[in-house]
Amino acid sequence: MRKIIHILLFWVVTSTVFTACGSDDPMDINEVNKQTVLVFMPWSGSQTSAGLYGIFLENLDSIEGSIVKNKGMTGRLMVFISRSATQSELYEVKYENKQITHKNVKTYTGTDYTTPAGIAQILNDVKANAYALNYAMMIGCHGCGWTYKSDWESYPYQAKKHVWVEAPQAKRMPSSGHQPSRYPTTRFFGSVSSMANAIDITDLAAGIQNAGMKMQFILFDDCYMANVETAYELRNATNFLIGSTSEVMAQGMPYQAIWKSLANATPAYAEVVSAFHDYYSKYTYPYGALSAVDCRELEALGTIMREINKRYTLNEALMDSLQVLDGFKTPIFYDLGDYVTRLCDNPNLRSDFRATMDRVVRAKSNTGTLYSFLYWEPVKIKVKSYSGLTISDPSRNSVATKGRRKTSWWKATH
Repeated sequence: MRKIIHILLFWVVTSTVFTACGSDDPMDINEVNKQTVLVFMPWSGSQTSAGLYGIFLENLDSIEGSIVKNKGMTGRLMVFISRSATQSELYEVKYENKQITHKNVKTYTGTDYTTPAGIAQILNDVKANAYALNYAMMIGCHGCGWTYKSDWESYPYQAKKHVWVEAPQAKRMPSSGHQPSRYPTTRFFGSVSSMANAIDITDLAAGIQNAGMKMQFILFDDCYMANVETAYELRNATNFLIGSTSEVMAQGMPYQAIWKSLANATPAYAEVVSAFHDYYSKYTYPYGALSAVDCRELEALGTIMREINKRYTLNEALMDSLQVLDGFKTPIFYDLGDYVTRLCDNPNLRSDFRATMDRVVRAKSNTGTLYSFLYWEPVKIKVKSYSGLTISDPSRNSVATKGRRKTSWWKATH
């Protein structure tokens, strides 16, 4: 009898609560913005060079062109772009009366955008002006993976001193005194004259989390960002990472082809990867790799790698046969799948690893040859093995040997 009374009492209370709530105007979930995308383009140049700024403008034109083509957006679009190292702005892109308009939101001075606090402030400004159920970021800049800016000693600064951009793009750039390169350039060109405006991945992750956010996805329109160390570091900051294991050609992502697949409440990651591959397979310089990585599965992958690392150490004789996916004189980024295949000969562990990788890397593509332009002349990398992620465990490069033990991935797997 007491049980029946308790049940009846609970029903009366809950009915009263819902009736009270119903007396106010209910929120129509269909009217709430489902997604806000932030295009984040921090300064990529120096005091004398505009870096990738001109190409960023072309990328934004492509995004806006796609919006016009699709006659609007299903969500909202915010852009943070640095006009110089110390002058940045945040604005909203709107589609009104069949035209693109910009609504200025805020201007920023200084270089706080390189710090966790500065990144969090920008994201809080986005939330305050374009609230959504989901947030996503598209980051355009120079990139070098998980590596720490403080660990670089032999960064290829000198290689870019006389390199600008390929001739068709040079006319869009501010004058700098540099001559156009006779080779097609990649997004490794950028903030390569100093590390003053570089952002460590740990700081990006902290900034996002400090803003109380977890991104739906982060698209890195940068070189060398699809590595297991970066994905693991961002596992609490984003659900998905979209990026390249290698260098990205200077013009970056084909936004006209991929925008619609990303800018909706349920992004179609496989479509994005496929569109990227179709575009670069037919491009004048047919080089490119892209992966869509589910960061929510990284801890499971880390558990398996820890077990593999307990049992095995790579045979030094196999170092030269590992698939390298970068153009550094001393490689930093090795294909993860190829590395584990050569490291581990236990069939059960290999099987577990492959099954988990299938959950981690949801989509991937690569051209048969990849391209790198880090030094005076470019190199081409023949791809025989491609898993969609790289790892730096076997690297002998000093920036890797100094930095990898600090990564969350290393600590979780060793």
